[in-house]
Amino acid sequence: MNSPRKLINPGTIDMRVLRVELEAPVCSFRYPHFLVGKQLTFDMPPPATIYGHIASALGELPEPTSFRFAYRFTASGKGEDLENQHIIVPGGRPFAIGGAAFPSSTSATVQPTARQFLFNCRLTLYLDRLDFEDSFRNPRFTVVLGRSQDLGCYSKIEIIDLVSAGRGYYEDTILPGDFRRRTGRGVTVFMPRYVSPPPRRDAIFDRYILLHERIYDGPTADGDLGTRQMIRLGDEDARLLVDPDSPEWRGAHRALAFHSFS
Repeated sequence: MNSPRKLINPGTIDMRVLRVELEAPVCSFRYPHFLVGKQLTFDMPPPATIYGHIASALGELPEPTSFRFAYRFTASGKGEDLENQHIIVPGGRPFAIGGAAFPSSTSATVQPTARQFLFNCRLTLYLDRLDFEDSFRNPRFTVVLGRSQDLGCYSKIEIIDLVSAGRGYYEDTILPGDFRRRTGRGVTVFMPRYVSPPPRRDAIFDRYILLHERIYDGPTADGDLGTRQMIRLGDEDARLLVDPDSPEWRGAHRALAFHSFS
């Protein structure tokens, strides 16, 4: 199993999870409500994208209430490119073959559109389903993150033990929307949480806090953190789940905020 680790703040093992590390040269997570003009991208993958990625590895749609996830996502920067959109509509101009005219069932036009993309992307995905490990080691479909052409690869897949701790830090992740009362940091975004299977494909949206920077949660020996210190509301979140393999900062490790699709 995993080799022993020396913890800076020892705690009890609280959860065993699957940790998957993915690398992709280019990713794009399109804002779903923008259909014309520039195709903007979220700075981090929405939960619905994570669900689709997991389903691709499994080769089937898992029950959305059967597992939770957390992640850390980084990208080196953001760029912009032009791509052709093919606008297809029913009907169209008749076409002729051998002097005979035939009606068209569809017609298409090509429309160049600016599209944003992220480059040099890194995803560390945590799942509370250990039985998914074999599927990630032998994914059913091509590994992508975002659109079908955004190819990626898994650099490490392992089972680790998260520990319970009284302090930790959040960084490069999405937090639940109700964390807003505890911090003014990050940007509130409205992301697709889950998209139901075809043919209905009903989308469920939720609010999240998109966090690029590092904020600290828990007691500290000094008071120089300012707004980077999260507010503790009574005993709320008094114990955190932290990854003991993550870098240390102020005597703490990276805390994980787990999300569900339901």
